[in-house]
Amino acid sequence: MDNLTHTLSGLIAARLYPAQKLSMKTRYIAGALAANAPDLDILLAPISSQLYIMHHRGETHSLLMLPLWALLLSWVFSRVFKGSNGWKDFYGLATVALMVHIIGDWITGYGTQLFAPFTNQTYSLGTTFIIDPVLTLILLGGFAAGLFMKNSMNPARVATLGVAIWIGTQFYWKQEAIKAGHAYAESQDWKTFTVSAEPRPLAPFNWTVLIQEGDRYHYAHLKLNIHTQQTAAPDTNWLSQALASFQPAEMADWKTLTKFGNGLDNTLARDIWARPEFEFFRWFASAPALYRIDHHPNGPCVWFQDLRFVAPGRDGPFRFGLCGPEWKAYRLDRSGTPRLFD
Repeated sequence: MDNLTHTLSGLIAARLYPAQKLSMKTRYIAGALAANAPDLDILLAPISSQLYIMHHRGETHSLLMLPLWALLLSWVFSRVFKGSNGWKDFYGLATVALMVHIIGDWITGYGTQLFAPFTNQTYSLGTTFIIDPVLTLILLGGFAAGLFMKNSMNPARVATLGVAIWIGTQFYWKQEAIKAGHAYAESQDWKTFTVSAEPRPLAPFNWTVLIQEGDRYHYAHLKLNIHTQQTAAPDTNWLSQALASFQPAEMADWKTLTKFGNGLDNTLARDIWARPEFEFFRWFASAPALYRIDHHPNGPCVWFQDLRFVAPGRDGPFRFGLCGPEWKAYRLDRSGTPRLFD
């Protein structure tokens, strides 16, 4: 979830939390700061990009570590804000604000290590795109109304209920997307397959459905509330073009990719995939597929992508590979330029 939404969720939590010993201003500031604190894992990025990607949404987002982080934040707040009676005045608020951050990340499709450091298994409800304007506006409305209705918690309560209803709506449509995937797989007479659905922006009806069938992936971008084909004129803007790529399930444009490619590419891709230098991506990717192989005089670059993040109008943000002859890890940036990823 983006940090504006995290901030607003912390402000709503501060408004609802009954910490009478603290002024409302202090509660707002402490709640907003605590609701963003887990993303301090960004400090790992300058040390090592691989370390960051493997620990992002890790220990700082862990339910098991939450009591300790709340204690640390409470102690810091008790030193920063005057007039409190010590860390105990902040502990409950810090706990709630950290929890809403974790929940806000858990509902997205990226994955959160809820039980780090004892396991790096990631968990995801996968209902909500990482930037959700509707959810953000619900929280913003609740906070803004609360500034005018200073003696009432009702705006914050209504916002909380609105967020719950919105996520529930998204969850319903996710189940519909999964049903559409099952229907397509069964129409192809595939016997063994798994179906997942990734949220896409701006509407709860937009989903990318992924079907894994052995080493093959089939995916399509669906708009579940329509039954007519989506079109966009060639001269329309980028957003209209992207949204027109989402089609009703019965008119979906299903694409197929293999995990390791075909022919000679398959052998090389399998070799690169198994190398220890690529351990971070084997852990990270839920739907890995060969993106391309670039051949250079000094050796090839073998690129993989995570199909969870393939979306219309958006260059894949998670494309990684190894480049010979030393087989170092690289990442393709949005312009397609390889960047060392160490």
